[in-house]
Amino acid sequence: MTVLIALLLLVLLVAIPIKVGAHLADARHKGILWCALAAVVGVLAGHLAARLFGGWIGGPLASFLGFIIAIRYLLGTSLAGALGLTIIAFVVSLLGIWLLAHFWLPATASGGVWNI
Repeated sequence: MTVLIALLLLVLLVAIPIKVGAHLADARHKGILWCALAAVVGVLAGHLAARLFGGWIGGPLASFLGFIIAIRYLLGTSLAGALGLTIIAFVVSLLGIWLLAHFWLPATASGGVWNI
């Protein structure tokens, strides 16, 4: 249950900056649900692009391009707007993962509940 809540918070942490960026990029779809959907579909499209084209252009670059294309078509922005939104989402995602690791993983220290 806590993992589900953590993932929901991570999606919201990514969706809110995408929503702000969507207003700045004058996107057609600016709602929080559209932005959350764009974050989830962007990750899936990035994974698919990395699997399909990663051997030719490299996995991280293919994933980045897949995320840009997904955001561009879901939110209806320009290519430059999608690029900016992708960079914002990437930075905020890294920050969210760092925060989750920083505050959640100390429970795995010795004497914690999760020791095996």
